[in-house]
Amino acid sequence: MKYFATITLIAFPAAVLLAGRLLAADVQRVFYFGNSLTGSTNPDWHKDLGRSAGKEWEEWHWLGAGWQLWQHREELSAGRDLFGAGSKGDLTLDAALIKAAPFHARKFYDQKWDAVVLQLFGQFLTRETNAMWGKKLSGTKDVGDLGAASDLLRLYLKLNPQGRAFIYQVWPPMDAGQVPPPEKLPDWAKGKEKLRAAEFPEREKFDYQAKWLNKYDPKTEKPWEGQVNRTQDFSYQVFRGLQERFPELWKTGRLRMIPSGDLFLELDRRMRAGQVPGCRDIRDFYTDVQHIRFGLPRYTAAAMFYACLFEEHPGQLDWKLYNDRSKYGDDPHHDGGELLPITPENARAVNDVVWQIVSKHPFSGLQKAR
Repeated sequence: MKYFATITLIAFPAAVLLAGRLLAADVQRVFYFGNSLTGSTNPDWHKDLGRSAGKEWEEWHWLGAGWQLWQHREELSAGRDLFGAGSKGDLTLDAALIKAAPFHARKFYDQKWDAVVLQLFGQFLTRETNAMWGKKLSGTKDVGDLGAASDLLRLYLKLNPQGRAFIYQVWPPMDAGQVPPPEKLPDWAKGKEKLRAAEFPEREKFDYQAKWLNKYDPKTEKPWEGQVNRTQDFSYQVFRGLQERFPELWKTGRLRMIPSGDLFLELDRRMRAGQVPGCRDIRDFYTDVQHIRFGLPRYTAAAMFYACLFEEHPGQLDWKLYNDRSKYGDDPHHDGGELLPITPENARAVNDVVWQIVSKHPFSGLQKAR
């Protein structure tokens, strides 16, 4: 399995208490669990992006291709049945376990992280099984996003009882289309082998609002039909489940959401109203069924991370860091596609919408902090 990771290490205190209220500090050390949709924020650049606004933003990202949270959990357990179904977090982290853990897992265990970001990408809220996708698990486990996120949070809070947890809500996918015949291939696809239908989405048929506001029924056996597991409702059900399981974490303002799917919904409305220069609607952000373009879309996703982690309007960020196509490097899978240029005008529009969503969202934690 392909992993991607980076880190820069500096030891700083992460947060301060003022008048009994937890405040985001100017230094954050954050561990990301996710896949390429976390990668769409370009985590390697977060340090420089934060520095442009006078912040220290240290991170390590553990990203597996297409991974769901239960897969990270399996790697962290190093083959042991740490997270059996019904686990209450009464686990023991001995030196032998940490030594046996994979490289990225040891980084998680060995260092103190101010916060974790858990990206939603699962198909179920809860689903207990001892095997998944033909792979035997280390015991009967819950492979749903609520179950896996709960286990990861119990483990994280054992390592840092005062840490913060962010649930990363991603955007919905488009439906896959068909690979065009050779004579109709776009320039980027010519000469490439094994083109996939997912690289040619049904772009014109995509209605972001309709897709995003679909309802998720926890009893469904095939959530991938209609992608109802990639909706606002699914993410809210996961988050409400975590509120119930971790009431103190929520009460103290340390359980929060990074609501990027909701951000894209509002941006779609603004774009259609002509309020985001250079964009007709949110479809302009997509390259394939789910990845987003270099330039403005990547900056937007990163600015949302910043606003949530640092509790601050992203207007001080240097968006030019995301506007240089050469900096992105090769794009063999066309994940980033053609750069969507960032201008002072559309950067300002995006930053304002980011802050509007974060400051008013019921799960961002900012309303509780005030």
